[in-house]
Amino acid sequence: MPYTLEDFRRDYTRDHVDLLTPDERLQGLSLEEVLQRFSPEELQAYLAQRLREREHE
Repeated sequence: MPYTLEDFRRDYTRDHVDLLTPDERLQGLSLEEVLQRFSPEELQAYLAQRLREREHE
């Protein structure tokens, strides 16, 4: 199977993604796509922490 331009683009991106800012990495993803990466427990823990931080402001 030949190495295609698509293969090159994917490999190049993987090799250089660490050079992008977090905002650049998330560009093009919907909020739902991002949140699907986390379990409900992780989301609840994060939100609880944020609420505690707000209470101490």
